Amino acid sequence: MDKEIERKISLLHAAAGFAAGIISGLYFGKTNLTLLNVLFFGAIVAYPLRILCMKLFNLSEFLFKDWLTKGYLLFFMTWILVWTFVYNIK
Repeated sequence: MDKEIERKISLLHAAAGFAAGIISGLYFGKTNLTLLNVLFFGAIVAYPLRILCMKLFNLSEFLFKDWLTKGYLLFFMTWILVWTFVYNIK
């Protein structure tokens, strides 16, 4: 996979993680979630981004393990970081 496409995929997932962090920090601040719930929720929210990236960048082979390292991990880390900031500011 080309490095430029990897950067675009990472940017797309980071932007989605930023938006998800703001939304979840503002609206879901009262719920108590375990680590497994958060990982599962993040996977459900981020999985459509994998399909979007495959169609947007014409990727015939975008394996699940590639998506986990280049997409989901960045989405999850950005989401948790932004959620923490928003939750503590609110």
